[in-house]
Amino acid sequence: MTYEELKQIVQKHCHLYYDVNRPELSDEEFDNLYNQLEKVEKAQGWCASDSPTLRVGGEAGKVQHPHKLYSLNKVYDKAEIGSEFGVEVPKLDGTNLTLIFKEGKLQLALTRGDGEYGENVTHLTPCLEGIPDTFDGIVNGECVTDNDVENFRNYVSGALGLLEVSEFRSRNIRFIAHELLGVQMNYTAKMKILANAGFHTVFDEELCSKYPQDGLVYRIDDWQTCERLGHTSKYPRFAIALKERNSLVATTTLKEVLWTVGRTGAVNPTGLVEPVVLDGATVSRVTLHNMEFILSHDLGLGDLIQIERAGGVIPKFNEVIQHSSHNLKIEQRHAEAAVGHTLRRVGPRLYCVDESQHDTVKLLEYFIKTLDIKGLGPASVTKMQLKHPADLYQPHDWSKLGANGIKVREEVERSKTKPYEVVLASLGAPGVGKSLAKKIVRHIPSFNRLREIETVHITGIGPKRIEQILAWLDTNEEWVEKLPLQLEQNLSIDSVVNDSHGIRKICITGKLDMSRSELASHLERKGFSVTSTVTKDCYALISGGDTSSSKYNKASAQNTTIIDYWENQKEVMQGTF
Repeated sequence: MTYEELKQIVQKHCHLYYDVNRPELSDEEFDNLYNQLEKVEKAQGWCASDSPTLRVGGEAGKVQHPHKLYSLNKVYDKAEIGSEFGVEVPKLDGTNLTLIFKEGKLQLALTRGDGEYGENVTHLTPCLEGIPDTFDGIVNGECVTDNDVENFRNYVSGALGLLEVSEFRSRNIRFIAHELLGVQMNYTAKMKILANAGFHTVFDEELCSKYPQDGLVYRIDDWQTCERLGHTSKYPRFAIALKERNSLVATTTLKEVLWTVGRTGAVNPTGLVEPVVLDGATVSRVTLHNMEFILSHDLGLGDLIQIERAGGVIPKFNEVIQHSSHNLKIEQRHAEAAVGHTLRRVGPRLYCVDESQHDTVKLLEYFIKTLDIKGLGPASVTKMQLKHPADLYQPHDWSKLGANGIKVREEVERSKTKPYEVVLASLGAPGVGKSLAKKIVRHIPSFNRLREIETVHITGIGPKRIEQILAWLDTNEEWVEKLPLQLEQNLSIDSVVNDSHGIRKICITGKLDMSRSELASHLERKGFSVTSTVTKDCYALISGGDTSSSKYNKASAQNTTIIDYWENQKEVMQGTF
């Protein structure tokens, strides 16, 4: 059966089941067909724009990227860039787009979205300059314009959100390629292939000079080195962006402070400022962190302040340039008036102890993301009228989500068996992310003993954090205990490394008989801390035999213990090395 035939069959039975309520197949038969279609699309690396699998999380138009798209880490001094980053290309100021070609034809065009799912904008590509008629492969690049506009990035991004092709055409958008995905090849060779196929690439200096740029990108050319270095959770380790710091700093006036209650009950202040352009984006809001931060800077309305677009994403307050003569200082009473409740000061933050005021939808979204419950995007949450993590495990008619409902139901059931440390990280306790949760479970193996955190010494958790966690427990303990999740973990005392001796740091390199992340998780359960780089305080490097890797060479240079995984596999797995 061809892909097109399989797609049409699934479309037919989706219609019979969900639209007209006349199913011809059992649930099991339908699931098998649907799963088969997903497997075919995954194997071929693309899917048709009308595929029934494109409804992700109940959001029509959202499509999963064949390859996850990462952001670039940024530096502001060229001296921070190593000599191995030998390729220099312009960082174009536009918006990202992925083109998926199959059998010589363009099948799908996806916006970046969150890096995992993007919007299907294939209908706009006939009016997009710089795309050849034929190609095979997955191409990533930047959409740019030379139209005279104030904010190029927003202008182009807005263009890709248009439904009217005629309006899109007037924005004069061009596609310039900067990556060929899923191909093991040196970067310069990839760009040559794309150029020969008819794409404009970032190697075309004359063309790129006509479009706005916001820095430079430096890359490692050798693909084997890139494969070995891999990625962090956010960035590739083989590419980095150099930006001008001056473009990220500006002076403006603080006009007002908005106070919002977050998912944990923390009251978050956001400053409204006179709009100013930073790094190509118009900024009108700035984070003020917490009450202690505001008081320490003696902030008041009308103050002339310096702000910075830190990391190129979230604008932050740097310093007061000049205090206003009106003496409108910001105090706790202003936050209480805005929230409408008396607030409790815990460490640097203000907390609202009334759970009804908490932003439980944000808590739910955080919960879903941390537990990795696939298919439940914001639109699905709204459609199912979910407002709190506890709502997720109540009886629901998941068929409201169409064909995706079956998968969501299975994902919710699967979430009940997640490891305790993952569940603990998902609950939204202040500062308790995945890393801190792993430390906690080594000492406190069940949720009903979490209050023991004030009596147990855990490296990295100070008095302020303990106070915040206990305050969070006061208002959240009851609903958490009702969740049908794995909230206990049986730990052997032998598996816990005594903090008095320090948690031993381990780094992993080379090929193993499991993924590095699997081994890392196993060792962390044994009480070790696994790092991505060989630091000076690294206890040992576990090597899968690659003696040429940068980690191996660094460990040798600084006399870090190197343990051959294949010769010492039993000791490694037992954590007795």
